[in-house]
Amino acid sequence: MRRFPLGGLVVAFLVILVGTLRPVRAAEPADDTELKFVLVVTRHGVRSPLPAQRTTLARYAAQPLPEWEVPPGHLTPHGKRQMTLMGEYYRARFVAEGLLSGDVARDTDRVYFRSDSDERTLATARGLGAALLPGVEIAVQARPNDGLDPLFLPVRVPLGKPDRQQAVASVLGRVGGDLNRAVQANQAAFATLQRILVGESGEVPAGRQPVLPATTTVTPGNADRLLSVGGPLYVGSAMTDVLMLEYGNGNPLERVGWGRATPERITQLMTLHSLYFELSQASSYPAQVQSSNLASHILASLEQAASGRADARAFGGPGHKVVIVVGHDTNIANLGGLLGLNWWLPGTQRNPLLPGGALVFELRERRADRQPVVRVSYVSQTLDQMRELTPLTLAQPPAIARIYVPAASGAGEHFDAPLPRFAARVRAAIDPQFVTADPN
Repeated sequence: MRRFPLGGLVVAFLVILVGTLRPVRAAEPADDTELKFVLVVTRHGVRSPLPAQRTTLARYAAQPLPEWEVPPGHLTPHGKRQMTLMGEYYRARFVAEGLLSGDVARDTDRVYFRSDSDERTLATARGLGAALLPGVEIAVQARPNDGLDPLFLPVRVPLGKPDRQQAVASVLGRVGGDLNRAVQANQAAFATLQRILVGESGEVPAGRQPVLPATTTVTPGNADRLLSVGGPLYVGSAMTDVLMLEYGNGNPLERVGWGRATPERITQLMTLHSLYFELSQASSYPAQVQSSNLASHILASLEQAASGRADARAFGGPGHKVVIVVGHDTNIANLGGLLGLNWWLPGTQRNPLLPGGALVFELRERRADRQPVVRVSYVSQTLDQMRELTPLTLAQPPAIARIYVPAASGAGEHFDAPLPRFAARVRAAIDPQFVTADPN
């Protein structure tokens, strides 16, 4: 018989004992709620650069912007396919949770679409609809294409009597009265942007302007805009958006920032994109002016779904289980600022506003006491999923960030907010003078 040294037996025993005492990760607790209704506020999918972005590039970039296959500001074919993939994910999820049946004939009357009238938003709605309701020519509720939709551009209508000086003060009050402090805190990101725009040396050629050291300003807007942020903060955001669009559209890497915008650099620059929107759109007063209307109709829709009683202020009727609202990055930033929402996704910076990204408001019912709760999340493809047109499934979903709603959410892992508390939070945040009775 083979003999083991006593010390060896002790060591072996201790190894086994430590192994049995190693903490085991607890399984994710089961969701004790049932999905009853969902409202998705989404940014449009990947589009070509806007005319204003092209004009800005011409002042700062050493090389011209590559040509795009669609007119400025239009959804690209890649962007439409991107949104169809998002629609396929939403459909799989809503069918799995019993909100939709999977039978298109039955589900057609359960889905409602509301869109801004731009080509890119209407095309995004149709791309989502093609996946949610395959084979159906969906009806999209939209205003005439005159830019006067109070849901998406309330200042342009105009709606209420916004105080533009108050809007400027709301922005300046977040940075100690000087926006240039925010620029100084992001010198490294601006240096990266400069190298992408003009080359690795950073030397600005004749006829072009450097991004820095120009002064960042905020001034009252004109009749169409509440305020205007100019200088490096605007340039940084506008140029980063173009780079995200080039990358997300699947362009060859040599055409993404002239071959100088690596994924790592784009991630770094996203802080400039988020910073501009957090200050200009999510500051308290601009957010209240520009999203009180949208927020009020979101709340009416959730309450209609909970009660089953028709409400003229809601999107669609009590029979609709899924509402898709297609707007812009400004609308999502406004809502985030109004309700104090924050989110983060892998490969991004704080509060990203990605093409096709959405704030998702779910009305759920607790099984224990049948009480309604609201669950909020930000859902978006990652830039790589967007670029590669990765099929999205329940097993391979887009990125999802659960969101805590201040003064409403509970402490559970999903941050569910009882509907009465969520409603009180929304009503306390909105200003009725910026609210219309009709959401359409």
